[in-house]
Amino acid sequence: MNTKTFKISLTFEDILNLAKQLSNSEQNILIKELQKNIITDEKDSLIDVCERIGRNAQTRGLTEEKLADLLADES
Repeated sequence: MNTKTFKISLTFEDILNLAKQLSNSEQNILIKELQKNIITDEKDSLIDVCERIGRNAQTRGLTEEKLADLLADES
């Protein structure tokens, strides 16, 4: 079987709507898998979480300059 993979951007709402279309048993499987990840994530230190957020932000184009502009006090 040939499988093609496409990279698409989905919002949280898009993912939630797709999850709602799953059968009850598939939703239960998804919930169990998410719970496994939540338990794993709880073991991450604050530094690990901050570093992961930073990497994700960089891949989305956030630079130190843009961050400084966002955090600048405009009062």
